[in-house]
Parts: sequence; C-alpha cells; structure tokens
Amino acid sequence: MYNLLIKNARVIDGSGQPAEGLLDVAVQGDEIVNIDKNISSGAETIIDGSGKILTPGFVDIQNHSDAYWQLFDNPQLGSLITQGFTTILVGNCGASLAPLLSKDSLLPLQKWHNLEGINVNWQSFSEYIETLSRSPLACNVASLVGYATLRRGLVGDEIRRLEKNELEALKKILEESLDAGAFGLSSGLSYAHEIIISELELFELAKVLAKQKALFSIHLRSEGEEVVEALEEALDIARNTDVNLKISHLKVRGRQNWEKAPEVFNALDTAYHKGARVHFDAYPYETMWLPLYSYLPKWAMEGGRTLMLKNFSDAAQRNKLMAYLNTTGVKFSEMMVASTANKLNFVGKTLGQIAKNMEVSSEEAVLQLIQNGGSEVLVFEQNLDPTQVEEFVNHPLGFVATDGEGVGKNAASTLVHPRCFGTAPKFIKQSIASKKITLEEAIRKLTSGPAEKIGLKKRGQLKIGNFADMVLFNPQTITDKSTYQNPYQFSEGIEYVFVNGKPVVAKGAITGLLPGYTLRK
Repeated sequence: MYNLLIKNARVIDGSGQPAEGLLDVAVQGDEIVNIDKNISSGAETIIDGSGKILTPGFVDIQNHSDAYWQLFDNPQLGSLITQGFTTILVGNCGASLAPLLSKDSLLPLQKWHNLEGINVNWQSFSEYIETLSRSPLACNVASLVGYATLRRGLVGDEIRRLEKNELEALKKILEESLDAGAFGLSSGLSYAHEIIISELELFELAKVLAKQKALFSIHLRSEGEEVVEALEEALDIARNTDVNLKISHLKVRGRQNWEKAPEVFNALDTAYHKGARVHFDAYPYETMWLPLYSYLPKWAMEGGRTLMLKNFSDAAQRNKLMAYLNTTGVKFSEMMVASTANKLNFVGKTLGQIAKNMEVSSEEAVLQLIQNGGSEVLVFEQNLDPTQVEEFVNHPLGFVATDGEGVGKNAASTLVHPRCFGTAPKFIKQSIASKKITLEEAIRKLTSGPAEKIGLKKRGQLKIGNFADMVLFNPQTITDKSTYQNPYQFSEGIEYVFVNGKPVVAKGAITGLLPGYTLRK
C-alpha cells in the first residue's frame, strides 16, 4: 500500500514536453515510486486530481528568506508554499548567513533586516548548514555564499581593492564553503560595498566556481542606463571562465532606458549560442522593491553608510546630490514607502505625500528618509515596461523567481512586494491566458529549469525515483491576490503542495507540517 496516490490528474512533468494526459502518481515515503495511467493499488491517502494539473514543486532560484531572517522567524514560509514553491535558493545578491569571518560579515543584510537582537551560533558555512538542518522548515532550502558577506567579513567597511593574499584567503574560504555544501556564490554589484569590486576579483572567484561546477549568481552593476555594459561584464566572465552564470532579476529599469532591451536580449542570445553557460531569472511584475539609497549616484554610495551620511552633511556634496536626483528622470513623488526604521511612520505613503507634509521637494525627502530611516528604507517604484516584463519571463533563457521572502498572512508594520505571495500563480495564469508560451514551458521555467541550473538532484521533474515535491492546482481558478496596498493575501487555486511526500498545503490551507530538507551540493 502506498502512502499517497493522486489519481486522474493531467500530469505536466516539468521537462517542457507536452503532457501525456491523465495519469496516477504514487508516493512512498519521500519518493515518487509509480506513474501510470491506472494504478489500482491502495494508498493511505487518495486524492482525486480530476480537472486539476499535477506538476513538480516549484523552485525559487532567487529568494531572500535568509536575508529577511524568515528561515528562523517564520519557518512556515506561508507565502511561498501557498504559491507552490517547494525549494528555495537563498544567499542571493551578495548576502548570505555564512561564512562569518567577523562581526562585519552580517552587515550586508541590514538593507533587508534590522540586525539588532539577532543571534547566531555558527561561523563556517558547514556550521550554518548543520544549524539550518536542525531547524524544521516547510520547504527545502539550498544556499549560495554571498560575496559581500565574505569580503566585509575580511576587510570590514574598508573600500579598496583586495591584496593578493586577501583574495587568496577568500578563494580558500569559498572552496571550503563549496565543499561543505554551498551551491555557488552570489554578488550584488550595485550595492554600496560591491560597487568597487574589480573584474579581476570576479574572474578569480569564477575560476574557483567553474572548477567545482558551482553557480555564479550576479546582480548586475546597473539595470538602467548602463545595463548593456553591466550585462557584458557578466557575460565576459562566463565566456572566459566557463562558469555557470545566472543573472539575478534581469530587467531594464526606467522609461528612458527601455529602448535598450533589444540589445540586452541580443547580448544574451549571442553569448549563449557561442557557448556561454548563461541564464537569468525574472518576475512578472512592473514594480520594483529596493533600498531607497540605491537611487543615489555611485560616488555617494562608495564607502558605505558612514561616508554616505558625511556627504549628506557637507553642503556642497548635498547640492551635488540634489542636482543628480533632479536629473535622473525618476518620479520620486510616486514612490511608495514599504518599510523604514521603527521610529518612522511613513509606511504606505508616497514620497510626494511625505514631502508635502515636510514642506520640501520629493528629492529632499529622499535624502531625509535615507538619513533618518536607516539602511532598511525600502520603496516600491513602477518603472518597468509591462511588455518587456512579459518578454523576460517568457524568454527561453529565463526562469521565473520571486526575488522575495516567505512570510505569513498576518499584517505587519511593513509592506512586502506582492511577488512574495503571487509570483508563480500570476505567471501561470498569464501563460494560460496569453498562450505566448505553452503551459508545459511555463512549468519548466518554475521547475526543472532552475533545478538543473542550481544543480539539484532528483528535483524539478515528476519521475519515478525523484523526491515527491509536487503541486496540484486548478487551471481555471489559479490566481494571485496580493496587492501593494494589501500584500498579505495568499494566492488561490493551488489545492495541494507536497514537500518530500508530505502535504504542506491541503485543500488550499496550510497544514503546519515542516518536512523540508536542508540541501547540500
């Protein structure tokens, strides 16, 4: 007798190939043990999949549940499992929870989470993975090493090139972390402490990754005016080292830059067809969610927050900053504040409303918020072309990811991006409606595509012998509900989600089970 039997479902196996029709899928323990047209054997639990689609569990290749500390504060990760994600890859955009070379190692996290009061009982990546493996989680978790975590752990807030011996030390620690189970390295090249990282450093680290067949996830230096040049820098690394490269949340930011999208697609396609191992992830939303300080010019961010605030206090430099903000073309007045330091009560308000209350310009309000709101001031800005967003998520080299965190349904004092709750259902619903790609291809972008890119074993496809990570959804009712004003709303139409054979969502409701595994490469 099987533990679980799902009958009469339309099975889309994750490979991208056309569905074979109605099938039964049997599970024993954490493994798929039989797939056939009519399995007559009994089971402890039998689910009728008539009218439903059964797919592999979705794989979120760009997740920040570690940076927001949700892995420990909210192991249920409700907003992720209710939209079908059964495996997440964390440690993205240069920030990870290990290895911790010094007290400064965690500083890259402060743009996402207040570091006050957090406790860690690990230093090495191996110790971190061991700690995480003892923490019950609703879904499987794999992790990259963040380069900012490594670098700041070694040199702190110093803004300079690494000495040869320092670079060698970081390469050695990266190798140790990969040996301990890290799936690769990430870098957030647009953030304050990574802007000055040289191509030499990136090349040296990419060589280590290529040797161990690990992933290099790069957040580009620019997604706006210099997006093509930033992309070429990353592609050059892939071409010259043969590293497995993934571009994080690829987009063209700002109306004045939308015309650059064809160059971006051409550069990607050309590099791929010439042998570069490059893919990217994207999300199906036109609005970005990012730190307010990232709108400052590069020279103002170099040196981190301390030097940034010195620039704010110097009259000449402040005037220079104001002049820059006034010429960016960004509509600061329309931005909505998602979160600030606890002492400020501006969440949900636009910068235009805040500026009016303060009797200053929206640009001046930007500087004052950055000064008084801490590093974690996050804002929403609608600055992406909807047509291009669809082109990115549908592109053959693209995967679909949340670039978000796993949170619960209870309203909080901050807003989160709707993509934390609705990425997969929104994309699936769009794919069914538009028919611009097949549903099988859409599911591949959420399953086997990212699983193979990361290097996950026995996940991402419905196959006998694979882990029983599965999603059963109704194609007629699947939809996202989360909005920018009220994001804490779970998606609908996902009826069952299984992680390692256990139901974390049943009949559309969270079960409370925590069967996720901590994965090692």
